[in-house]
Amino acid sequence: MPRLALPMIILLGLALRIAYTSSVYGLTLDLDYPGDYWDYHIAAKQILRGDTAFTHRIFLVRPPLYPLVVAALEVNRPLLLMLNQLLAITIIPLTYRLARQLCLSYQLALLTALIVAFDPTSIKYSGILLAEPLANLLLALAFVALLALKRAQIRSMILFWGLIAGGLIALSAWTRPAAYLLWIPMAAWILGTRRGKGLRGLAALALALPGLFGMGLWQSHNTAVFNNGSFTSIGAFNLLYYRAAATLHLAQGRQDIDAIKISLARRVEERLGNSADDFAEEWRVRHRAPAAPGEAAMRDVALDVITDHPTEFALAALLGAHQSLIEVWGALSIPGAVWNIALLIAAAFGLWSLFCQRRWVEAMFLVLPCLYFLSGTALVCTTCMDTRARVMITPLLAVMAAYGIMHLLNRRRAASASPSPPVDS
Repeated sequence: MPRLALPMIILLGLALRIAYTSSVYGLTLDLDYPGDYWDYHIAAKQILRGDTAFTHRIFLVRPPLYPLVVAALEVNRPLLLMLNQLLAITIIPLTYRLARQLCLSYQLALLTALIVAFDPTSIKYSGILLAEPLANLLLALAFVALLALKRAQIRSMILFWGLIAGGLIALSAWTRPAAYLLWIPMAAWILGTRRGKGLRGLAALALALPGLFGMGLWQSHNTAVFNNGSFTSIGAFNLLYYRAAATLHLAQGRQDIDAIKISLARRVEERLGNSADDFAEEWRVRHRAPAAPGEAAMRDVALDVITDHPTEFALAALLGAHQSLIEVWGALSIPGAVWNIALLIAAAFGLWSLFCQRRWVEAMFLVLPCLYFLSGTALVCTTCMDTRARVMITPLLAVMAAYGIMHLLNRRRAASASPSPPVDS
């Protein structure tokens, strides 16, 4: 039975994901799915038409790795959905591996796998046609490689694991841009935790090189093809049309959000010297993939709004944190919110117990990626995200929650083992 426990948890996770997908799309998998998927669909179609240099403007919004996967499957959406679910359940044994690397017991490591299997947000975002399953799998592999890098002692193995970890982070960013600067805090973690200056520097350099190369390569491509040196234009777009728009929405007494977005688009065009007399909402669509001057104008308008309304900006950030950590849109909203609250409480307790034990290495390994992803979401995008913004760190939250449960169990055992006070005669 112990040998079957992890496979049974993996099969349970798969069954839950299949059940959710069937409830959303029906048994016939009617996959007329709107939203972000169409970006990948359009990009894949361009690749199949021969655009292997990625010159269509959609590639300024979406990096090419997931469109390449969609194209490899010939835009077969049922097959793509099945692949997403298989990629998603692979994170379950990787979470177990992470827990074992961090010295959790066999039983608690199984608990972390069970948490990921049952996590409503993970179930939801493995059962739809988005890039999350592949991007999150690459991140989970990177976390495993980072811990292997931390333990490696031979120079060749340090170089190997550093390049693997950094390369996986870069590939995750080429799938979904959220991780494109994660190599910076994790290289700092390696510098602060390894012993020996020479080996420490080699480990950090091996980790940083793939990140620098991967980001620089795609930014060079975007500069040459689109006259925009950003890794993706979606950051400036979200900053303006979600973060600044949410700030103005609060500052102007909750005025209609669509009217606010159109007014922001007009300000961008005016800053570029264009006439807004015959303005149409199509201008805002064009702002998703602008050249460098357009992106700079979008960023300037957004920063003007934020600096003019700092209180509303801070309030919108708090609302964004609530959305990113607790809220689940759709059919799983109520069970998802209850689950997220319980998971966050357990994770916070586990992180606190690590700090109390002065286990700084483990604590910082778990908390740095969480701070990176959640702060990026809170600063750039609020109303466009639910807990999709934290699904990539679910394995880390599961491990923190297991530490919290372990601490509670140890305290209970200590209390039950302590001698009872004498009874008065």
